[in-house]
Amino acid sequence: MRNQPRLISRLYLKDDPRPDTRRQEILKRARERGIPVDFVPRLALDRMAPDLVHQGVYAALEPLPLLELGDFLDSHPDLPSPLVAVDGVQDPRNLGALLRTCDAAGVKGVILPKRRVAPLSPVCAKTSSGALFTLPLIRVGNLSQTLIALRKTGYGVASLALGGNTAYRNPFPHPLVVVVGEEEKGVSRPVLHQSDWIVSLPMHGQVASLNLSVALGIFLYAQNAENTQTPFPR
Repeated sequence: MRNQPRLISRLYLKDDPRPDTRRQEILKRARERGIPVDFVPRLALDRMAPDLVHQGVYAALEPLPLLELGDFLDSHPDLPSPLVAVDGVQDPRNLGALLRTCDAAGVKGVILPKRRVAPLSPVCAKTSSGALFTLPLIRVGNLSQTLIALRKTGYGVASLALGGNTAYRNPFPHPLVVVVGEEEKGVSRPVLHQSDWIVSLPMHGQVASLNLSVALGIFLYAQNAENTQTPFPR
């Protein structure tokens, strides 16, 4: 309701004679924005959101608007950076957590291929804590071809992958695309081939890897600490 109220076609609230303060605030905001509200029994909400802890609130949404890469770049006077590209992440909870990290770390846009990526589902939306509706989401056909095009415009590409040969604390020049791959298989070979750097984080314990949203967060915050905005050399 705060970021994209026009997406909400209808709001459903648990029928409760004594709604808590948070739901009262949600109801107030919905009425201010002209969003239709229905009060329904909890069982009805359970049927609407069988895989979620809905907390007594459910919003029915219009399709989420996704951007074309050309339109996204044309809308910025300079090349926006950093961007995050998602390669093969098919778990909606992992994708939602990734989007939450992107929002917190100041990512300017998220590139989502049409195939081999989790759906932008209610599970993804809830796990993202709302970041699904705050970030520019860019839909592309082929990720490796997209990276070729972005490199031609001046972007550097850093892929987070096991066995990388670049330290994550190195200052990376901007504009920058950071690629995150699926947890088990990692970044795909065609995408790695288009990467200027393959970056891995040191693992000092017994587990083999970090959750992808955690790894991305560490990398992005290390880059924010460096505060580098030097152009990528060509």
